[in-house]
Amino acid sequence: MLSEFSTRIWINDLLFSHPIFLKSTSVTPNIYLFVLVFGIAFFTAQWLIPQAIRFAHRFQLVDHPDLRKKHIKSTPILGGVSVFVSVVFALSLTSLLLYSYPSIDIDFKIVFGLCSAVSLMVFFGLKDDIFEVSPLEKVIFQIITALFVIISCEIRIDNFDGLFGIYELPTVFSYVFSVFVFVIVVNAFNLIDGIDGLSASVGLISTLCFGIFFFLNDLVIQSVIMFCYSGALTSFLIFNFKKRLFLGDNGSMSLGVVIAFGVFSVITATNGANLVGGTGYFINNASVIVLALISFPLLDTLRVFCVRLVQGKSPFIPDRNHLHHHLTYLNFSHFESTLIIVIYTIIITGIALALRSWDITSHFFVMLFLSSFVYLISWISKRRLNT
Repeated sequence: MLSEFSTRIWINDLLFSHPIFLKSTSVTPNIYLFVLVFGIAFFTAQWLIPQAIRFAHRFQLVDHPDLRKKHIKSTPILGGVSVFVSVVFALSLTSLLLYSYPSIDIDFKIVFGLCSAVSLMVFFGLKDDIFEVSPLEKVIFQIITALFVIISCEIRIDNFDGLFGIYELPTVFSYVFSVFVFVIVVNAFNLIDGIDGLSASVGLISTLCFGIFFFLNDLVIQSVIMFCYSGALTSFLIFNFKKRLFLGDNGSMSLGVVIAFGVFSVITATNGANLVGGTGYFINNASVIVLALISFPLLDTLRVFCVRLVQGKSPFIPDRNHLHHHLTYLNFSHFESTLIIVIYTIIITGIALALRSWDITSHFFVMLFLSSFVYLISWISKRRLNT
């Protein structure tokens, strides 16, 4: 009995920080809790993914090779399902632990709102993987999902923080603009899922950055969610780079929902909103920094949509004209192409952080100029192909 009590005290001291100079029972989670969360999600996915692979092969839930695809054998498409189930398991265990500490302010409507939206997107994406739904149906469902997350989690872009001289936005415009940005982010992560590991790798970097920010800002449940996804995505990448499992639309679109949630939550928190007891940890020009963090999928989506429209094609018709495809045309492997984009993402985000003290409009245009250099990839690729 004494040993069990001592063990509980040790775990409590390891995972939570107690105020030293205050006679209070309040506790705050420390970084070890989030390492534990990461580990639970990682090892859950390590066990679950092989089961998902066997299940997918048995019931033919696989992506078959065709002329537009590079893989040469049918590959399971349950990556998104595996990641989400692993996250839900890790999140459930952590929520039970945190629930025993009343002093930790947790808004479970965020857990319910986000998990409900992601689960719906997982099932819709799986339907798209199997039956190929129309682009219009996709966009309508994404708009509904965006509204659900924005309303249930109480997050939206309601302030430009002085960008272009604009501050607070009118309420109706704020909701419309927030839905538009949400749908763009979801589609951007869906569209870069064209080579092994790319969407998940950019998602991993993004969720880690969001998780660290939320930890510093005492936004506990948001941080837990992001570290859960980081752990599950890390585990998924091990199988994905071995070409044993794809993320699928069920994974890339649901990941886009999580990233959009992270973007909106960071902007809301740094705008000083009362977000789940946040302490108002402030980062100058947060909107520019999060745009830099996800600049590759955003710029790639903008480019392919514009090119298709100029050519008189539907912007939703798939092709092999994405920037990551052009890297493979330059004889980089999928892993090398993903690594190049990951390095770009880390560097451009680091530059954005370093320049955060600048005027926000100047900061935005400088980062737009620097990040647009990724378009050189397609220019170099086309020159190489034409010589």
